[in-house]
Amino acid sequence: MKILQISDIAYPHIGGIERTVYKYGKEFVRNGHESYVLTSSFEKTRKIENIENTVYHRVPKYILPFFSMSLKDFDIIHSHSYLSFYSLNLYKKIYRKKIIFKHIHSIYGKNLRAYTGWNISKILSIFEESLIKGECDAYIVPSNFTKNTIKNFGIDKDIYVVNHGPEYDSFPDKKEARKILGIKDEEFIIGFVGRMSYGKGPQDIIKIIPEILKYNRNVRLLLIGPNPTLKTSGIMGIREHLEKRVKEMGIENNVEFLGFVEDEKMPYYYSSMDVFVMPSRNEGFGISIVNAMSAGVPVIAYDNTAIPETVGDGGILIPTGDTEKIKEWVLKIMENEEIRKMYSEKAIKRSREFDWGKNVKKLIEIYSSYL
Repeated sequence: MKILQISDIAYPHIGGIERTVYKYGKEFVRNGHESYVLTSSFEKTRKIENIENTVYHRVPKYILPFFSMSLKDFDIIHSHSYLSFYSLNLYKKIYRKKIIFKHIHSIYGKNLRAYTGWNISKILSIFEESLIKGECDAYIVPSNFTKNTIKNFGIDKDIYVVNHGPEYDSFPDKKEARKILGIKDEEFIIGFVGRMSYGKGPQDIIKIIPEILKYNRNVRLLLIGPNPTLKTSGIMGIREHLEKRVKEMGIENNVEFLGFVEDEKMPYYYSSMDVFVMPSRNEGFGISIVNAMSAGVPVIAYDNTAIPETVGDGGILIPTGDTEKIKEWVLKIMENEEIRKMYSEKAIKRSREFDWGKNVKKLIEIYSSYL
């Protein structure tokens, strides 16, 4: 098969969707198919680039919805791009036999205002639904939560759940990771990986640090992830606000904003953590959670959207917004080695249920059933 993926942003920019596009392309080639990606161009990116035998075509973001490539040459069009959905609706009406899949990674809906802080979220939610409901052959989603949400839109087409996997093939042991990163053995590391945005919830972890420090002065919170902008992610970041808050609280020495971290270093950061906290308000799957579990790090996460599906029995789920519960569980893991070990083992066991190779083979079987 000749497969085209469309994504608003792709490699070398790395996020959950971008990683999925990259992993899919790699697995398509491994299974004997031709793999292409149409995406937006950014500074210092090439117009055409071959990355592990997947050909990336990059065009200015403002013309991505109108496609500078001919789509007729492809057997399968798999779009992760909301920007492309409207033109794909028109394209499908003209070329009825062309096979088009829409990949819905996450649906914000009524949660959009809580996630972004925008006052016009209700209007954007209606627009989101209309784009999703447009013409295509079927939908790919990463979780049953997302599948059920789409069903509530009144969609009667097939919706297939295809899970993601960990972003990294292996993780070093904790001692090696800390040695490489210069983290002392006696430090208790609380980790967070995600955009510096309200919806991802870093502010909830910062809130509990002064209380945690009453029990252990060797605690450090590592906040890993970029500060989003309207241009890169469609939302405004809150890093500046968080840094100001940290200074006001007098915890500058215990909270580190690492920003974007090179991909090759990320397994070391995950392995260095004693506990991983994901206080997100909305996740279509939660790849960073799977990464942490794969590294054997105990996970604490909010009990909302698709997060319970991903965490399963491999971590600790608490009510959304309950920072007191976050504090309680961080202290339990910090003070009780047996609890920490138990949740580390649970995390590793759960992570083994997510595998890119297996899931992409499932996706290829889905494609084949439409040809």
